[in-house]
Amino acid sequence: MGDQEVAEVTFASHDDTDSRAAGIAHLGAVVGPVIPWVVWLARRGDDPRAAREAAKATNFGVLVLALMAVATVVRMFVPLVGFVGTLAQLAVLVVAVVLCYQAFRTVRRGLPASYPYDIKVVRDHD
Repeated sequence: MGDQEVAEVTFASHDDTDSRAAGIAHLGAVVGPVIPWVVWLARRGDDPRAAREAAKATNFGVLVLALMAVATVVRMFVPLVGFVGTLAQLAVLVVAVVLCYQAFRTVRRGLPASYPYDIKVVRDHD
């Protein structure tokens, strides 16, 4: 190749337990904070990376749950504009699925995930 240096690219296997646990936590955040919270409780003592990612997913799950609750209250109790609550529920669900899937893909590549919005309910360290 002459004087050009060839960059060596190394891909690490990210199929280890911490990557799986972090991925499960992020996917579980779609339905609320319970699944990521259980992962956080299970992994916080022995796996700091998975615990940190599970804490992020738990915080996002709390946000999703709160937004769904507000949209449901609007849907049920606000006369004449209840359809806005239905649209908000659908929007929250779609955005949560997309963001959680992106976070899942990010942690499976071995990188830290982040969400554009979150509520600090669970700390990511003890």
